[in-house]
Amino acid sequence: MATVKRPEILLLSLEFQSFFDELYSSLIDNLNRSAQLKRTKLASSTIKYLEENNPRAILVTDAGLAKSKFKAVREKVLSYIHNGGLVIIGQQFPSSTTTDVFDGFWSKTFDLPWRRGDYHRSDFQLNPSCSLPTGVALSRFPEPYSMKVNHVKNARAHEKIFVAGANAMTQSNVSPPGPVDQEQAAVVGAYVGNGYVVYVGDVNAEEGTVHVILSLCGL
Repeated sequence: MATVKRPEILLLSLEFQSFFDELYSSLIDNLNRSAQLKRTKLASSTIKYLEENNPRAILVTDAGLAKSKFKAVREKVLSYIHNGGLVIIGQQFPSSTTTDVFDGFWSKTFDLPWRRGDYHRSDFQLNPSCSLPTGVALSRFPEPYSMKVNHVKNARAHEKIFVAGANAMTQSNVSPPGPVDQEQAAVVGAYVGNGYVVYVGDVNAEEGTVHVILSLCGL
């Protein structure tokens, strides 16, 4: 019987830190079960890889791609998206970018009005009206779960993938619960050219978020 070739997933880690694999071990283990996992840490190797390969998805794991010194990599990734690629930006990115860098990254790179929003934990659920990458079904996503996130604001209604429930409240061990801004979102996505870009605001590597990423990748 012929062996089915597993899709390639690229971890783009331009500012790789040694503790990443331990912190995100569940994500890495799950990706390894269903895909051929590749990783690049240098601009040169990333550009070379994308010139020679067309991965199922690129997972941008830190803030490196937003830095000016990696402009050439950013342009190569943008070309990949315009040609139908899927880029998921998360893991250490939300907590390792300043507000100015975060906001400028979305507007200058993708022409998106997304801006950094609130930072807190709450319960989030799938928005059934969201637009997803081609071939990704709503039924693949997890049930509502709690996560601590750097939210995005200014996303359009169909770009909001995971949002706070109607009665959701902030969750904290040190502060009383409060209302959640229903206009903001924890996970957002948009079509750019023929491809799709996603922001995942979870800062704590929740199991539900692993499920979200796998679902977006079609795994």
